[in-house]
Amino acid sequence: MAPPHPDAPTLSVQPSPLELRRCSEWLTEHCQKEAVPPGPTGKLDLCLNEVLANLIDHGGAAHFTCPVDLTLELADCGDRGLATLTIVDAGPAFDPLGASRGPLPRTLAEAEPGGLGLLLVHRFMDERSYQRAGGRNVLKLGIYFSKDP
Repeated sequence: MAPPHPDAPTLSVQPSPLELRRCSEWLTEHCQKEAVPPGPTGKLDLCLNEVLANLIDHGGAAHFTCPVDLTLELADCGDRGLATLTIVDAGPAFDPLGASRGPLPRTLAEAEPGGLGLLLVHRFMDERSYQRAGGRNVLKLGIYFSKDP
């Protein structure tokens, strides 16, 4: 996996619910600077919050001493751009892209809390990859966007 571009915006935070807003603000600020439209930015932010919430809920006690590192990279793909968010954490090895997803509930009454975050990641993101590297989870989420105003 290639290292991030040296000029790519980065943020390190503790895996805490208190950091979720800061992460969203950081992501939104940098997406706006790079002219990523609000729709793709919102989808990327929603997926970021889902992944961070899962880390906080299921990451285990050991990872709370290690920061979660975020990197945002933008690529020019001709008539569109690609915003890629990399999330690196020290939680137990877990490939969210390979995790089984149950069927969607048919009604609100059948719906149970949790379990839909990974579905959102699969539905909203155009590019997804996971790797375990150096004892850390490395999740990359990418979304294409139109560069036309």
